[in-house]
Amino acid sequence: MDSTFTLLDLGWQAYFQQQLSLDDLESNRIARICAQKGSHYELVSEFGLFVLESDSDIPSMVVGDWVITDTDHNFLRLLESSSSFEDIASNIDTVFLMCALNQDFNLTLIKRYLELTHDAQADAVVILTKADTCEDATEKRAQVEKLDPLLIVETVNALDADSLRCLSPFLKKGKTIALLGAVGSGKSALINTLMQTTEDGKAQKNIGDSGTLKIMPSGAILLDTEDMRELQLAEFDGSAIANFADIIALEKQCKFSDCHHQGEPGCAIKAAVLNKRLDEQRAANFLLLHSENSNDDQVTKSKPQEKFYRSAQSDVRARKHSAAE
Repeated sequence: MDSTFTLLDLGWQAYFQQQLSLDDLESNRIARICAQKGSHYELVSEFGLFVLESDSDIPSMVVGDWVITDTDHNFLRLLESSSSFEDIASNIDTVFLMCALNQDFNLTLIKRYLELTHDAQADAVVILTKADTCEDATEKRAQVEKLDPLLIVETVNALDADSLRCLSPFLKKGKTIALLGAVGSGKSALINTLMQTTEDGKAQKNIGDSGTLKIMPSGAILLDTEDMRELQLAEFDGSAIANFADIIALEKQCKFSDCHHQGEPGCAIKAAVLNKRLDEQRAANFLLLHSENSNDDQVTKSKPQEKFYRSAQSDVRARKHSAAE
């Protein structure tokens, strides 16, 4: 595997250059973290890949961080990041916020993604997919655009390379991107299309063995970690509890304890929607939380889901106690 890259290949920018000392320029080395495995970090520099063991003298670091080492790969210091998803990833320039224009359209979730991205100090671009399945795509796009007058919103066909040309300004050489979006939003399709070999035969290259950082044919860097993929649900739970605690309480009234709320007999949520006691869109948004982190073979809830349910149940108990007083 080719492990030789220039700093620009790896995402080096003027912001980091300004943090260097004369010694750094003359004697030390610059490297970027491309993976974290157990107690050690995998880094890449112009001189290739190397491993840095974690110890008490090394601060907590994440994929995307830039560090300074000596010529023997001994850690010297961590550079200040330009953006940071705390304890998950850093130095992401642009986050593509993915949402499908079908029954999974969720404006609340897009707003939460925007909050997370702004808090991380990264740029956000909302990408709306599957317009062919939506009769009111223009209206839904307008709803998203109203969230922020400066927000960039693109409607694309994730399977069509020509449709993705609008993303070119964000995919320039050395720029780092990441994706956030629920299952079914088109993330995989978008990545696969963007990663296709170009006409000159230039294809993507993994940075390191883990593949969490990839150089795309455009020269941009895709940061794709498991923690970033799970961020959507683990972070959405906090803002969702206030909205969905009543539905979780209603869920306990379903006839079957394993009710998926997809038309099973005795479903309390379905009955509440039919009786106009529960807004259909709110119910749909709640059901999205069920589907985001599960699949047909999954029996137990994921850790983010468990956290969501525990917190929501506590909120329900707190409301009941408050009402009793």
